[in-house]
Amino acid sequence: MSNQPENKIENENKNEKMEEKEVDIRCADHLEGKASRVVIYSEYCDFLKKVDTPPLFILGFTGVGMIGTIVTNEMINQLKMTQIGYILSEDLPPITLFYEGVLKHPFRLYWSQEHNVVISICEVPFNQGSYRDLARTLMEWALLQDIRDVICLQGMADNNIIRTGPVEVYAAAEKEIMKKILNHGIKIPPRGLIMGAEAAILNECLNNQLNGAVFLTPANPQLPNPEGAAAILEKISEIYSIPLTLQQLYEQANQIKQNLMEIAKKTDDVHHQRVAPVRDLYT
Repeated sequence: MSNQPENKIENENKNEKMEEKEVDIRCADHLEGKASRVVIYSEYCDFLKKVDTPPLFILGFTGVGMIGTIVTNEMINQLKMTQIGYILSEDLPPITLFYEGVLKHPFRLYWSQEHNVVISICEVPFNQGSYRDLARTLMEWALLQDIRDVICLQGMADNNIIRTGPVEVYAAAEKEIMKKILNHGIKIPPRGLIMGAEAAILNECLNNQLNGAVFLTPANPQLPNPEGAAAILEKISEIYSIPLTLQQLYEQANQIKQNLMEIAKKTDDVHHQRVAPVRDLYT
């Protein structure tokens, strides 16, 4: 009895699997740089082809005050964004993250179709000075997706432990984005210097058809700054009409301030207790 029909079905199944595998490989490998690669899950390879207007692309890196990671984490959670892939880079240190026991890539890509936003979040620091290939690969991917506006986030080093008064948000941007942000109470510094991964991204934007911008706010390098992150989120919400709630971040900021004030008071009390006997020696 011939088994040709069974062999034919088996071969057809193998061919289908090979075709699926090839789709997966094309999805990942055509976004490869010299030392980095953007990997998009196969079901999201063409995720932006159904979008009528170019999406906003926001990138958050670790840095002063953890501004970038706080802002992007908050947007991912509030907008219930979907992870569509991740970024591999030889410039990342060998660090793995996990949340509630589940391992996660330290450098991930998310997408919200409802709000037309793409977010890249990196939760580990880069090896110093090694951002060029990563920036080039990411911005090449952005161009392939017809992205136009690219926003980076950064804290400006400020040694004040406890800040008072309103939180200022500053921005530096190309002319196309500058037109959008001028009427939202954002301060434009006359000149300055941007360094790190954000600078590499913005340089790639300047070299390509991408509109780059960086939002900045003062932050202490030793402390997370949810208040500054909330101030930047408020501006992003206004400019791009994205619904975001800021109350929780401001509550976290107030709690941090309260804790710092308690620590400062205890330190001051201990200091006075130690110096009191010394005074007695001279009375």
